[in-house]
This record gives sequence, C-alpha cells and structure tokens, in this order.
Amino acid sequence: MYNTDVDKLFEIANMNMSQLSIYDWFTVNRLNLNLDKTCYSTFHANCVDLNKFKLYMDGKEIQRAESCKYLGILIDRDLKWRHHIDYVYSKLVKFISIFYRIRIKLAPEIHRMIYFAFVHPHLLYGIEVNGNTTSNYLSKLIILNNKLLRILQNKSIKTHNSELYKEYCTIPLHLLHQISNFDIYASVCIS
Repeated sequence: MYNTDVDKLFEIANMNMSQLSIYDWFTVNRLNLNLDKTCYSTFHANCVDLNKFKLYMDGKEIQRAESCKYLGILIDRDLKWRHHIDYVYSKLVKFISIFYRIRIKLAPEIHRMIYFAFVHPHLLYGIEVNGNTTSNYLSKLIILNNKLLRILQNKSIKTHNSELYKEYCTIPLHLLHQISNFDIYASVCIS
C-alpha cells in the first residue's frame, strides 16, 4: 500500500512538472533555471527504495540528492543534520593551526574579536534546526569549539569548560539552540 502511494506521488510530480511548464515560466520571465544545479530530496523512512523513481523537467532528469544546500544549511533526507554539522566542522577545524600561531602574537581582546568574527557565527547560523539533533552528532562541534576557545585563551587542558565560556561571555553549543530570544542572551552577558 505504501509503495503505491509513493508511485502516485511521483506520477503526479512528473505530470505537474511537465503540465505546469515551470521551465517555460522561467524562460518567459527571462530567468535561467540551471537544470544541472537543480536537485530534489525526499524525506522518508528507509523502507522505501526511491532509486526507481525519476523526476524530469523539460525532458531532463532532475537528480535526487542525499542532502541539499538551502540558504547555507545542508538539509539531509532524514533531518539528522549530519551533513550540515560535518560542513561546519570542516570550516572551523581549519582555524586550529591559525589560532595556535596568533595566540602569542595578538592581544587577548583581539582573540575575542576573532572568535566572534570567525567561529561564533558559524555555530549560531541555523542553530534553531540543527541544535535539535542528538548530542552524538553535535559532540564533535562542541569539542572543537571548546578546543578553539582553549587555544585563543591560552588555557591548559585542565581548565574547566565553563571558565572558557565565561571568559568570552558565551554559552555552550548545546544551550545556544534553547535560547529563542537574543535579548535574554545579551542581558546575561551584560550582568
């Protein structure tokens, strides 16, 4: 029963893609739709084999992707945010060697500014969605963030993490997504 529903869904989607002439609409409005960069993703249980289903637009097959980038956030098909967390991790891990080099050459105030310019925005962006994933997936970002803070503050491995966050007036990653009002966050830092 479930597979027939999925079959109907793809039949309707293919019919709509060709009947509504989305590609023609783009052409009439002088917009270019790059079909090589266009993809789709399905959100489903693992019990369905979607390899047999194909979507077409203007006679060209649209590729199915395990994750799609939308406004800088990688959305994977099971909404566990693994791809996005790996993406952010790969961006931030590059700063380890840079921070080791600058920690003795620049003033501590500059270190703080560098952290909030280059690290913190990556952790905050999309935290409302990817912060709801399991702690197993987030742990690699939490550990990396602690390491970056420790390097910039020139603290030993024995320094408690709460000291690192207090020094820079920030909070751990697993708590960032729980704060919906940044005014509360700002008032905590001021006091």
